[in-house]
Formats: sequence, C-alpha cells, structure tokens
Amino acid sequence: MEIAIALDTYDDLFSDFDIRGYEERALSKDFLDELRVRLKRFWDKPDLNILFLIPPEERKPGAEALIVGRLHSFFLERGEHYSREDKRAILKSLLFVAIGLSLSIVANLFARKVDILPLFNDFLLIPSWFFVWSGFDFFVKRGELGRKRRYYAAVSASGIAFRDIEPNLRN
Repeated sequence: MEIAIALDTYDDLFSDFDIRGYEERALSKDFLDELRVRLKRFWDKPDLNILFLIPPEERKPGAEALIVGRLHSFFLERGEHYSREDKRAILKSLLFVAIGLSLSIVANLFARKVDILPLFNDFLLIPSWFFVWSGFDFFVKRGELGRKRRYYAAVSASGIAFRDIEPNLRN
C-alpha cells in the first residue's frame, strides 16, 4: 500500500519555529495530522509505503536520507512512548484496584473486630469503590494507548521515500 503526500519543500515536514538541522528538528503538527488522516484506513495493511512527492529542483538526496532517518526515529520513539504508557496504565490500574479492595477488606475487618459505628465502615467503602472504579477506568482507557502504539509501530516499519512530483500534479 502506497500513500503519497505532495510537498513544496522539505520544510513542510518540520515545525516552522524550529531552526535546527533535519536530524534534530521537530516535526510539524500539520504534517503529523495529515499523515494520520491519510493513513486512517491503511496503517494496519502490510507493506505500507509513504511517498513524498517534491519538485525536482527542491530535491537534495543527502537531506532525504537524514529526513528518512529522522522520521523513522520519531515514529519509533513515539511507539516506545505509548508502549511505556500502556505498561504504566496497567500498573496504575492494578494498583488502584488493589488499594480499593484492600480498603474494602480493612473496612469490613475493622468493623467486625472493633465495635464501632457502622457509619465508619460505610465511610471507608466510599474511597474503596473510588479506587476500584478508577482502576477499571484506567484499564478501559488502555484501548486508546494500544491503538496509538500499534499505529506508530506500523508507521515506523513502513518504507519512506521521496520522488519527483510530476509537472501536471504541481498546481
């Protein structure tokens, strides 16, 4: 599967506010949004290739190699970031559920062992339910993290190339 994106210059891929070289420069949010829109239906297809069409007079093969490396490293870093976030969400979810269940058990044991007002038991059940449901909520929200992780893994594994734009496609 091949996705073609037309560029006027290489700078279309990068932030206008970042003046560093291509190997360090921040990627443009507009470019990343456009790429996401273009790949929405195709990012999970095998043999994904991203093709940048650029005017022949603007092409610089040395710069293209740096840009391809920068794009691949960015996509790998983002994929690793979402993988770490997914693991954190699992741990946070488990921790919250464990705290909530522990509070519930402690509240019930405490109410049975010590003859106190049942209101105290009910009071401790409020935070226990909060922690349990918040933990389940973190677990449910992992779906979005997993989708982003898979997207960036697929994009980082894709082929990236530059090609001259055909004259009839320029305007």
